[in-house]
Amino acid sequence: MFYLIEKLATAARAKTRERLESTVDSQALSILGQEIYDCEANLRQAKQHLAQVMADKVKMQRQLELYKAKLVEKEALIQRYLAQNDEQNAAVIANALVDQEALIAQQQQQCEQLQQYENRLLANLKTTTNQLEMYRAQLHMARTTQHAQQAVGKLAKHSNCHSDAFEKMQDSVTRLQAKQSAFDDQMQAMQQIDSYMEQGTTLNLAKLEKQDKVNAVLARLRSQSH
Repeated sequence: MFYLIEKLATAARAKTRERLESTVDSQALSILGQEIYDCEANLRQAKQHLAQVMADKVKMQRQLELYKAKLVEKEALIQRYLAQNDEQNAAVIANALVDQEALIAQQQQQCEQLQQYENRLLANLKTTTNQLEMYRAQLHMARTTQHAQQAVGKLAKHSNCHSDAFEKMQDSVTRLQAKQSAFDDQMQAMQQIDSYMEQGTTLNLAKLEKQDKVNAVLARLRSQSH
């Protein structure tokens, strides 16, 4: 019993999977188009993120240059105090200088890390953009192929419809040709009758002419015998 229930459950899952696969296959172009759209949206977000990283890096580099300029000022101030034998103030400024150097080193490291992160993002964006262009081209080709297939299908459908219409037209033409042929036959028969009738009249005239000649010969010979 449980074995049959398990089989029925498997069959139900199989039918569900087949329906889903059929739906996915029939909507393949729409799905690919949406996936490309989603990828484009993610790409735009990645570009915005990269732009923010680059802006942060530039800001940090400006701060770093400012810190370095202040460091040079502190060094000059220490040298001035040392020239005045003011060891106490020189030591105070030197202590601040050490802190400044540590901050500069930390800032420099962060700038380098941002630069590395920026380079990775740029490489990923370039790769993603190239792949996206390839999929756009494939989508365009697939849509073009689908349009061509639809056009061929419509032509085939119209061809079938036209074939029936052409058959009807041919039947009408055949009937007209048969009617014209019958009319031509009738006209030819009438011409033959007229020709025959004309031939009959000619024969009668020939007979009359011959009889006249016979009568003339008889009359001529009769007169000579007297």
